[in-house]
Amino acid sequence: MKMRRHRVFLLCTVGLCVISFLHYYKALHYVSLLRELSAPYPNIKSFIMVTGFFWREKGVGSTPISPASPEEAPPLPILRQSDTKARAVAGDGGVGGLGIGGVVLGGDGIVGNAGLEVRLRDEPAPPHPWEKPEENQRGDNPIDERAEDRLKPRNPSHPAGPDLPENILVGKQHKDRKRMPDPLKLLGDLHTRNHQLLNDRTAFFVRTKAGAFCFRQGTEVATQKEYSGKTGGVVANIAGEGNRNAGQRKPLEVQQQPSMNPKAKTRARGNGKRLVKCVCRPGWHGPYCGVPTMVYHSNLPTKERLTPRETPRRVINAINVNHEFDLLHVRFHELSQAVDLFLVCESNFTAYGEKRPLSFLRLLLNGTYDYIRHKILYVFLDHFPEGGRQDGWIADDYLRTYLTHNGLSRVSGLRSDDVFVINDADEIPAREGLLFLKLFDGWTEPFAIHMRKSLYGFFWKQFGSLEVVSGCTVGMLRDVYDGDGIKLRRREYYTMPGFRKYENDTGHILVQWSVGSPFHFAGWHCSWCFRPEGIFFKLVSAQNGDFPRWGDYEDKRDLNYIRDLIRTGGWFDGSLQEYPPVDAKEHMYAPKYMLEHYERYRYLLENPYSKASDG
Repeated sequence: MKMRRHRVFLLCTVGLCVISFLHYYKALHYVSLLRELSAPYPNIKSFIMVTGFFWREKGVGSTPISPASPEEAPPLPILRQSDTKARAVAGDGGVGGLGIGGVVLGGDGIVGNAGLEVRLRDEPAPPHPWEKPEENQRGDNPIDERAEDRLKPRNPSHPAGPDLPENILVGKQHKDRKRMPDPLKLLGDLHTRNHQLLNDRTAFFVRTKAGAFCFRQGTEVATQKEYSGKTGGVVANIAGEGNRNAGQRKPLEVQQQPSMNPKAKTRARGNGKRLVKCVCRPGWHGPYCGVPTMVYHSNLPTKERLTPRETPRRVINAINVNHEFDLLHVRFHELSQAVDLFLVCESNFTAYGEKRPLSFLRLLLNGTYDYIRHKILYVFLDHFPEGGRQDGWIADDYLRTYLTHNGLSRVSGLRSDDVFVINDADEIPAREGLLFLKLFDGWTEPFAIHMRKSLYGFFWKQFGSLEVVSGCTVGMLRDVYDGDGIKLRRREYYTMPGFRKYENDTGHILVQWSVGSPFHFAGWHCSWCFRPEGIFFKLVSAQNGDFPRWGDYEDKRDLNYIRDLIRTGGWFDGSLQEYPPVDAKEHMYAPKYMLEHYERYRYLLENPYSKASDG
């Protein structure tokens, strides 16, 4: 009897081992384990760099970061009529001290419970197609407005505002101030409307005269004269494109020979001639020149299996916004070519539970964001979660849960393979990374993003990178994460009960990877990047959970103290970090739009309070 039990136990054990081995073998077949072991970049190299040694890669397979940015390629065409607005140069910095275009603290306006005030000092705007001024969600009659109290039409590309006053009016000083009209009166059904997601028909790829299928932005171009005069070389010639120096081009086969399958490089035509492939610009890689450096140097385990899609995915970027309006403009301009829909959630409560004005809604209605309005779906959170005041993390999580559930429920035409990306307002992904996800098949999920870290401005660069799990397909979000964006950011996928069923249904093995690396950034995280008045607002609005809550200390709210923190790069606890030297000309220093509008964003690109003695 005992022998029989032992045999049954042994057979069950062997069967379990066989099943586990088969599943593991399937995973090994999907992920090139030998290649990953032979390329210890993410682990060993990171350790060597951190400990002070230098890693030098030799050979044609080691493609360093080129000083030329992928952004130097010709811009992709935009099919919207409003593209001329997006190219216009912004005014004076626009963010009136708080980082709010046209919205400032102090003066006439709306008073929040935190003792802060938001004011718009301009004239009324004409009604927009999405507005219903004569209606409001409460059913009130339209209010009479004085001309100076109404919203002013704004040039969408010039959302400039005045600098904030040095002293912020608080408390009783506001009692006699005249109020601006409540944006809720003009909200109508803006927060309940659905959005039809359409296919992006931009011509991202082109067919060269040599027959290659190439990513337009990542491919070198040559004139007909250069093409016909080139013998024995590989030149991609795109009809109608500009003239460039042929001596600057290098054949892709030579640049990337180790990482490419020889069969993928050429294939025989009927007449025996070789079909040449694309010639990549600096910063782009792969047989189609569509893999940016941040992906080429990532830990993506399936780089050999990447193929361009016939129909691009749609990319949805979800964010919660408080008063990060300068960074919001930067996000919209950086990602306008890659993102198909921005879900922007705003609440009339701070993360601490106090009432706050709907500043983003006001700007949305007065035309500030008309250049990107067709890609914005407004999500309005009109309540504060129970228990959020006692435990601030409840409020913090609920913001993203509501954003995802409410936002995606109002989007029609979604496909399971569309891409969902959720960020904090101070996290800006690079356009090239999201374009890759949009245009290629073969990458795994979920994915994180390595972002360049900085404090108070891009001039205080912090060591390393911020790696945040930020996205996956809509299908995985729905089936594994229950359609909840905060679970995507904070829960390991293998702890979710639905992940195994999702693998079986799709036939894909889930493998988390990161766009970029600690040395090849795929975005920017600019923490506390405001003028002093904006930092003050962030202090008093912070949730009651991320302790110590510096906004509770009066001395930490002093504007002169905050200016000194910006000057020195210090923290509220009195500590002073060490920062690596930076140069505004270095690669990935800041988003391209900021550098193109340097004067407007100077306060974030250069230390506004630095002294000669600090250098």
